[in-house]
Amino acid sequence: MIKFEEIYIEAAPLGKENPMPDIKNVGYIHAGYEVTERVGEEEKTYLGHGMIPTMLPYRQQDGYTHEKKMRPFRAAVLENKHLRAVFLPEVGGRLWSLYDKDEGRDLLYVNPVFQPGNLALRNAWFSGGVEFNVGIKGHNPLTCSPVYAAEKTTAKGEEVLCLYEFERIRGVVYCVEAWLPEDSRVLYIRPRIENRTAQEKHMYWWSNIAVPETKGTRVIVPTEESFLSSYLENHYLLDKIDIPMYGGTDVSYPGNIPASKDFFYKIPKDEKKWIATADESGHGLLQCSTARLFGRKLFVWGQGQGGRHWNEWLSREGSAYIEIQAGLAHTQLEHIPMPPESEWSWVEAYTSMAGDPARLHGDFAEAQTAVRERLAERVGDPNELYFPNTDGEYACRILMQGGGFGALEEEIRHEKISRYYSFTHTEGDGTDIFRSLLTDGIFPTPDPKDEPGEYVTSPVLLAKLEALPEQNWYSMLHIGAIRYHEAAYGRSSLAEAEEAWLSSLSLAENGWAARNLAMLYKNEYKDTERAKEYLLRAYRALPDCRALAEEVGTLLTAAGEDAEWVRMYGEMPDALRNVGRIRLLYALALLHLDRLDEAREIVNPDFAIPDIKEGELSVSALWFMLYRRIYAREKGVVYREGDSELAARADEAYPLPKSLDFRMH
Repeated sequence: MIKFEEIYIEAAPLGKENPMPDIKNVGYIHAGYEVTERVGEEEKTYLGHGMIPTMLPYRQQDGYTHEKKMRPFRAAVLENKHLRAVFLPEVGGRLWSLYDKDEGRDLLYVNPVFQPGNLALRNAWFSGGVEFNVGIKGHNPLTCSPVYAAEKTTAKGEEVLCLYEFERIRGVVYCVEAWLPEDSRVLYIRPRIENRTAQEKHMYWWSNIAVPETKGTRVIVPTEESFLSSYLENHYLLDKIDIPMYGGTDVSYPGNIPASKDFFYKIPKDEKKWIATADESGHGLLQCSTARLFGRKLFVWGQGQGGRHWNEWLSREGSAYIEIQAGLAHTQLEHIPMPPESEWSWVEAYTSMAGDPARLHGDFAEAQTAVRERLAERVGDPNELYFPNTDGEYACRILMQGGGFGALEEEIRHEKISRYYSFTHTEGDGTDIFRSLLTDGIFPTPDPKDEPGEYVTSPVLLAKLEALPEQNWYSMLHIGAIRYHEAAYGRSSLAEAEEAWLSSLSLAENGWAARNLAMLYKNEYKDTERAKEYLLRAYRALPDCRALAEEVGTLLTAAGEDAEWVRMYGEMPDALRNVGRIRLLYALALLHLDRLDEAREIVNPDFAIPDIKEGELSVSALWFMLYRRIYAREKGVVYREGDSELAARADEAYPLPKSLDFRMH
């Protein structure tokens, strides 16, 4: 049965979304990659395809902190006498826990906290449970946003939970349907993606499954071949290797892997698609699927100090997990073409792994055989997984509300965007001004100091905006955002976006248009001087805007104008001066100005940046630069870059604290 209840989790607040649109700041979206000669030409077919140039229309979710307190989450629960599955519609519909009553343990890694970190497309991401990722490499854009929760009933009266949303970049509807039969020891999941447009879409899906990591945890898959993705500075290296033995190490045991890695297992076409974990006692998780979801993956933080710190940064000290994943492609560097007017679905099954430890931890082939026996006994043939037919024209009852942009999209298209799920508006969902524009040709003129709210990228709404009888600063701001989006995809010119934002400034002095122009000049035109001019103009108009202050500090310290940034920092309100990233930029400027003792007061083991990015090395780099100079001063010598001998002595005298170590390679 489906029920809703409140579960309490120690949680950091998500905070306000960043009011600034993404103007080609794509470093957090897609790192570059290189491929070894062992990866074949056919295997490289879709590598790098479908990458996006901007996160528009989404805004960044970067307003969280590391200050946690207990708070309730409304959970959707499927439960029978064997299993209890808890989903969180408020945060992407994640399967938060799957508790096996017979064995008295959770089959998933259940994070004791909700702590966002900067690991996703929109920045905020949290670890634990099963995350369902659609559309674009880099986690689901809605992973920290509410999704719809609805109920369907089969002809036999069985309840199916539906968690669904409209994904705005790809323009598709996706759903995760969950079914727990009355006497079942298996949870069944049916994801579905609907492309009800006339365009081919680049598509992506990975079910990201977090499971506990113990010293003896083993990952077992039906293959002896894997792609290996290593995290290097600013890019990935994709190789192909044999498993389980690689470089003299049994890499089926995450505890043997020193640094963060992705193992993308190449499962033979004629093999059943499954992955399992087993701890020292032979217990773990078994996941399988029908053949469409053929990819399988292992992600490990690794045993290095930086990886362990990342693991705990998202949870608590001593907490440990790995991710086993299932996807539509061999690797997560790929997007595959989804035809127009098409629909994809498959079935996944989640159940306990339990077997003889001697078999599961002996020869790898014997471990595979043991899992296959468990699979046959508990699930049967994965290619024949059953999911009940609940399809009817919008035959679902909404239990929790998602976003309003699916309903807006239906108004734009003048048709339903899903054959199965319905979308509605709610007050405050950010779509009101665009609905008024569509129906009445009316657009507001807010105070230029007010935050702009949501963005859109629809050509239909662009035409409506451009047809307004009289333009104002706000309409031109949005026209510029849509024109920029069109230019990013090669359907317009950057000059049209620039013209719109200049017009917005001429109609009313506003920091929003000035900032967008600055990012256009900085990231697209590579004109640092004009970027600085407009960014400072924006900051004068919006001196309390955290996101803008961070951009100013980033630009000034990179341009060598450290003294100016230090001066501006001194004039900021405390609310900005205490922001972790702003303090980092202030310390960097102090270092550049050789004010080492002042920088040292900031860069110490207690320093923290809540939104430090996955793969970002700014904190460790600043530590090494600062303390090598301090050490050189103490020894009465001048430190020069490239002096490896002095650097080694300094690093030994001032080792990087674990609390500041986010290195993944």
